[in-house]
Amino acid sequence: MTPSPGDEARRAELRAEAGAAFRAGNMAAAIDMLRRYVCLFPEDAGGYGNLLAVARRTRMNSDVLVRLARHALFLEPAVPGPMAALLTALAQRREALPAELEEIMSRYGGAQEVALARAIQLHRLGRPVCAETIIRRTLIEMPDRPRLYQQLGLQRQEDGGRDPGRAFREALFAADAKSPEMAAASEHLAANLHAAGDLLRAVDLYRTALARAPGAAGLRANLAAALVDCGEAEAAETELRQTLILDPKHRDGLWLSSCLRIGAGDLSGGYRAHHVRWTEPHEGARSLEFGSLPLWLGQPVKGRRILVWGDFGIGDEIIFAPLAQWLAELGAEVTLETDPRLVALCRRSFPGVAVEARDDAPRHLERFDYHVPSALLACFHERTGRSPDLHPFKADPDRVTELGEALGSARGGARLVGFSWGGGGARTSWSKSTELTEWEPLLSSPEIRLVSLQYAGGGASGELPERILPSPVSDLRNDLDGLAALIACLDATVSISGINAHMAGALRRPGFILLPRLPLWFWGREGSGSRWYPSLRLFRRSDSGWGAPIANLSESVRRFLSL
Repeated sequence: MTPSPGDEARRAELRAEAGAAFRAGNMAAAIDMLRRYVCLFPEDAGGYGNLLAVARRTRMNSDVLVRLARHALFLEPAVPGPMAALLTALAQRREALPAELEEIMSRYGGAQEVALARAIQLHRLGRPVCAETIIRRTLIEMPDRPRLYQQLGLQRQEDGGRDPGRAFREALFAADAKSPEMAAASEHLAANLHAAGDLLRAVDLYRTALARAPGAAGLRANLAAALVDCGEAEAAETELRQTLILDPKHRDGLWLSSCLRIGAGDLSGGYRAHHVRWTEPHEGARSLEFGSLPLWLGQPVKGRRILVWGDFGIGDEIIFAPLAQWLAELGAEVTLETDPRLVALCRRSFPGVAVEARDDAPRHLERFDYHVPSALLACFHERTGRSPDLHPFKADPDRVTELGEALGSARGGARLVGFSWGGGGARTSWSKSTELTEWEPLLSSPEIRLVSLQYAGGGASGELPERILPSPVSDLRNDLDGLAALIACLDATVSISGINAHMAGALRRPGFILLPRLPLWFWGREGSGSRWYPSLRLFRRSDSGWGAPIANLSESVRRFLSL
């Protein structure tokens, strides 16, 4: 039957109304329009497909979505859109495809959108081998599709599989120079290189992607993050200003801008957006683990039960752990959840706080009124602009005595100085680690005997030079109570901005710390002192390299030890 002009006009009207509601984010209205559409025109498979595509973005029951897909596939079996939409919905819900629809999957072997959706669904169901097989099989038929390579790379990256960067490079080679796929391929490869610490190539690829997608706020924020890791504060701030012009509420842009402003000394302006990391968490963020338990954002604390937890690396947990004691002194009943390696140290140091190890056991969140990451507490503690006046860490006195006796015979009249020269993750080690050969001004000081604080894998390799004593603590990485006792019995500590710097500062022991050009926000960007660690003296890398700050640091250590 030939549709009448009136039918065609009504079809167009309903589709237009549904489209307008969808673009406005009114999913309920869009679904209502499309339901009316399929009631009036039940022979149109496109109506069911559109309804399915909109409904999958809601919490509509999966059985209803499957029925819609069956209607569309019955009317037009070869059209891939409904199957792709259903697979996408099931992937989001981590649900399996019904058996009768599994049987017809082979008819979509040449449809990229179905292959992608199927791979994502299988991957989210915990079947990575099957997901990769789908992608690789489709690539045999369509070897020039960049989105397939991108998905392969993303799956391998998430699984820790072999060489995701290769798949991202293949996506880049397959993409047309002027296509949106080129921007996406460049961004994915840039992110892969960024995570691996290949920062200069990452920056170049981020800029390549931005040349094709200049309005992408998230892409610009990623470029800013890479520039921060390169130590280029001004260039990063320029990109962040553009990010926040494009999207004034961009979470990552606000967070990174906050960190840079705090580091530059603008505490009032920097802390204004510091909460965004936790009030608007990204997918997979730790703060999502706390479900409906409210985030503490400055509410009255007297008598309230508050769970304080760490959200960054071990050094960050050390610097902010004393804020749990500060919160307890305001009248809260505080539990500090921390790295198991820090439990004994924190229990000894913070008598007003219950300390628990972070592990996979249930937290029993019903015990608490609020939760708060320890780094967010800094925002409230520093609002007055005063330097932190916090409880120091306390080393185990018995182990301090034991280690002091062990080192006594090696001292030989010299002063003992703990020493670490390398370490950090892939993104940061290149900017803050040094070579042992660069430390000749310190190594050549006869009045100093250095004790290695360098753990295996953190820059230590082969035999130590004769002038450096091996650590009497056998496992510096895991025995942090032993590390604290060792640093407590030494005359001073010399370190890059890693865990040894944090431990010396938290113990209020003398420390001489070498910082990269753009250190993390809590170190600040200027000055030789630390707001958080008053016993430390900071030496900052200049544009000309490590030579001058290492020489100045070594001379300062000699002067300090001669007093």
